[in-house]
Amino acid sequence: MAVLKRDAAPRDAKPGDAPSSPLARVMREFEDLVDRFETGLLRSLDDAGDASPAQLKGRHCDHVRREACRLAISDLSNQYACKHIRRSLDQAESAGKRVEEQLQSLSLSGSARDDDDLGSLHNGYFRLYSTELFDLLGQPAELRLGTLRFHRHCAAPETESLPHQQPPQPWVTVELALNHAFFVADSMETLPYHTFRLPTTPSLQNRGILSRKPEEGGAFPSFDSWLLFTFLGNGCIKLEVPIEMCADVYGGRLRGRENEEVLFWGFFVDDDVE
Repeated sequence: MAVLKRDAAPRDAKPGDAPSSPLARVMREFEDLVDRFETGLLRSLDDAGDASPAQLKGRHCDHVRREACRLAISDLSNQYACKHIRRSLDQAESAGKRVEEQLQSLSLSGSARDDDDLGSLHNGYFRLYSTELFDLLGQPAELRLGTLRFHRHCAAPETESLPHQQPPQPWVTVELALNHAFFVADSMETLPYHTFRLPTTPSLQNRGILSRKPEEGGAFPSFDSWLLFTFLGNGCIKLEVPIEMCADVYGGRLRGRENEEVLFWGFFVDDDVE
């Protein structure tokens, strides 16, 4: 079957063409695709040499037209799905960068943002976005990103604490869903060598925690699985995921790459909202 080249020149514009509505532009693009697919299909059938071009065209005209329409719809669907995904991811990234730049400005000026309390981070989850992953995977028309949730635990003392004793410290667990994979992390599992705590106010300091798959019996994976968080406030978080982790989840062209991080932006969704 003839393959449609995406860089083929579009049909010449007519002198009387005027700016049209988005729907009219889509319909014109659809008609162009149908014509080009139909020409390619007929040429392929002609190359088979079973009959004269006129007989071949007459015999298969309806079938070829239907197939050309199907291919055009599929092509347009993929194109516009990618455009929609790109637009959504770009908007999320721009919003995240604005929050980060605002926090950087406040930090440089010495004006801490004390009115943004992060104490309710465990009352919802973060929806994740990543233009970087989208591009690394070749801008697929279907892309399933993920969510991130924090849980804060407070240990109940078995006996009443004495005045000179420190109260039991809370600890944090994390749930990360990427595509169809699931990772968990527990701040207790890296003590006393590494401590992970949730901040109470926005900060440019990144905080790391080691993650694993729950189905692997508590064992950590052989690849890098440290998650780095930057809590920017305003319901926004920056997450850096090792590319080895992303390769384990998404595969494809990510396999074989290492010592890199893939950047995600997360936006908070309160449990009471949905």
